[in-house]
Amino acid sequence: MKRYTIVRALAAVIDVIIIYVPSVVLFNTFLVHQTRYADLMAQAIFVLYNIVAVTGFHGQTIGKYFARLRVDTSQLMSQHTFFAGMREVAKLLYFTPIIGVPLIGINILVCLMTGKMLEDYIGQTTVVINLNGRVIKQ
Repeated sequence: MKRYTIVRALAAVIDVIIIYVPSVVLFNTFLVHQTRYADLMAQAIFVLYNIVAVTGFHGQTIGKYFARLRVDTSQLMSQHTFFAGMREVAKLLYFTPIIGVPLIGINILVCLMTGKMLEDYIGQTTVVINLNGRVIKQ
């Protein structure tokens, strides 16, 4: 379980580095005196990217692709995009100034104990290991 949690965390770091950080830099370049708006717009881009990736690319973001993980939404009856959106919007809590870092710690502890992160509970999804198109871990 520890290895799975580390792989999930590294996949998230890849997504943040590839999508969120360049968005922040880009918006801060154009919105020089409005850094809070630039940060909010970068967070919106990050959420939209995650929603599109999870619903459109077989449940994989770039980070999950390299980590050979995917978001399994087969438990959902309907409203696939709605629950994927709820799942990704829950990740915005990690960017809040006061509760973000403690929430990341709680999230990692929950994942170590149960194998699911907080956003999986909110979005009613599961992240599974996807090796050569086959699901290994349910």
